[in-house]
Amino acid sequence: MSHTGNILENRPKRCERRLRRRGFTLMEVVVALAILGMALAGFFAIAQSATRRADKAYQNWRQMHLLSQAAEYYLLFPDEEPPPMPTDIFNDPDYQIEASYSDAEGLADAYNNLEGQAPLRTLTLDLVRISDRQVVDSLKIDRIDYNTSGSD
Repeated sequence: MSHTGNILENRPKRCERRLRRRGFTLMEVVVALAILGMALAGFFAIAQSATRRADKAYQNWRQMHLLSQAAEYYLLFPDEEPPPMPTDIFNDPDYQIEASYSDAEGLADAYNNLEGQAPLRTLTLDLVRISDRQVVDSLKIDRIDYNTSGSD
């Protein structure tokens, strides 16, 4: 019976130890907070990077949209001296368009100076930032110049 009595004597001590271990130690709390802090720091870095990429994508889209507006306007005119772009079509306080024409480059010799063929010209549209006069984007469009005869 002494063996059974020994088990009963040890039982309350085990229960007391279990009761004391129900909470978290200070070290466990500190480690959990450190892990949570690192996870939040990583999340905020990813969120900031995504915001920057979204802003850059929006700026690229805006610049291409402005260039496409200008291209549509200038391609409606048959001559190479179109009037300035009206503000109701291109009304942007930060940018302006500069348009110029030049001879098309990179054509094979077989396509140059053909009799009766209208020449191919390149319309260059530059999107210029007004604040510093910097060209931020450019668009080149080849078009046929119908106002000139090909028999020059």
